[in-house]
Amino acid sequence: MQVIFYRALAISVIALVLSIWFYPMYSTANQTLMMLIGIASVFLLTMQAVLSFSHISHFNQWCFQYGSDAVLASLLVLASGGNSSPFAILLGLIVIASGVHAQRLLPLIISTFACVTYLLAVYGELWLRHDTFLTSQQALHVLLQVSALILVGGVMAFIARRHASLSASSNQAVRQHRKLKDLHDRIMAEMGEGVILLDQHLHFIDMNMAATTLLKRDSLATLLLFPPLADFFHQALQDSKANSFQCEYGRDDQALLLAVRRLWVEDHAIWLLTVVDVSEVKQLKEQLIQQEKMAALGQMAAMLAHEIRNPIQTMAYGLEIMGESPANTKQVQGILHDEMLRLNRLVSMMLQYSKPLYASESLTCMSDLIHASLQLLDEKDRQYIHLNTDVDEVCLDRDHFRLVLDNLLSNALANRLEEDSPVEITLSSDENRWKLDVSNQGEIADTVREHLFEPFVSGRSAGIGLGLATVKHVCSVNDWTIIAHSNAGVVCFTVEGPLLAISPVETSRMEVKHG
Repeated sequence: MQVIFYRALAISVIALVLSIWFYPMYSTANQTLMMLIGIASVFLLTMQAVLSFSHISHFNQWCFQYGSDAVLASLLVLASGGNSSPFAILLGLIVIASGVHAQRLLPLIISTFACVTYLLAVYGELWLRHDTFLTSQQALHVLLQVSALILVGGVMAFIARRHASLSASSNQAVRQHRKLKDLHDRIMAEMGEGVILLDQHLHFIDMNMAATTLLKRDSLATLLLFPPLADFFHQALQDSKANSFQCEYGRDDQALLLAVRRLWVEDHAIWLLTVVDVSEVKQLKEQLIQQEKMAALGQMAAMLAHEIRNPIQTMAYGLEIMGESPANTKQVQGILHDEMLRLNRLVSMMLQYSKPLYASESLTCMSDLIHASLQLLDEKDRQYIHLNTDVDEVCLDRDHFRLVLDNLLSNALANRLEEDSPVEITLSSDENRWKLDVSNQGEIADTVREHLFEPFVSGRSAGIGLGLATVKHVCSVNDWTIIAHSNAGVVCFTVEGPLLAISPVETSRMEVKHG
């Protein structure tokens, strides 16, 4: 209907121009013909409007519309002077208008039809004036007019063809984009992991249904205020190198793993935040740890029975000797005392290893913690400890770290090749992790290398074999890693852990508590 409106507007303008400048100067017959043309234009405009609501193809509708326009223009040429009519230009405009559609045949058909109707109008006007032939100048004008119409038709056909090609490519691209969008929407809807998209200023872009389900009552703003996540975004907005981060978001009995990654799109950044429910994984991990612990306890019970039997047999034999030979009482008492101490150490280490452990992180001054551990050593052992540290404070479980350090120090001091050889303690860190190295001169025996962290495995006859097993257990609970390696006569135990984030509120509470 918009095209019909423009046609009605064009007809009104032409009628206005005719009535003001041309209508008075023509004869009565021409004026009558112009009135008939006006009536015909209204009729044809009505027909065009009716056809626009019909089921006739668009191409046939366009042929009728532009064909009827050409007929009206030719009748106007006939009524306004034929060869000398100024309205012949309307035929060219009609041909140009037909080329805006992506149909290359349409401007060719309309230009041919316009040429025929123009020639009929010229020779019809000549017949009405009772002239037989056109003058050479008039014939040249008609030839140029027809040639111009054919040329315009050819150019508009080429433009229409190009338009059709571009429209086909554009439509194909639109269809492909819609298919990709539908596929993207289906993938986002089917994903069990929550996906949240944020712009470079942390403004919401998109979120799938899984993210909404996992967050439940928590809003996106609440999630972004989670201290570790908020601290990372605060750093990332100032440092373009901070591109990824992950942390655990605990809530009631649900544990969510949050992973953030920055995606660069040209000069703009988009934050991809994924939310995964790891509650079941954590439960399975705890169950697996418990099963492994029960299996280890069964193995330990058998080993413990074997370890206890030797001191008991020694003590029984000593008591028998004391009854038969009272002269050796002091020597036997010393042996019994040593065996009782060995049993006490064995039971203490067993209780320490078997009791449940739960990590509780807090901001800890590492130098104070290490020096507190060194103060428990004998003065003769303490002088051989070399300490190197460049770490001030770390967020970790101070009691668990102390337990690990005490056992590694005890193991290093007991397994030195020489009593006056040094033990090196090195504590360092990078952007993401801290690392503790405890090394001493010595070698790891091949017989215990593969079972170093198993209970009751020791390279010394006086050793119980639970110290390194306890260290391994503590590291597992805190998600720390521990490895042992020896090279060039030096044994080194390395413990690594993550540099956990801590909120300013928690820090202030700890300072008040420690104060």
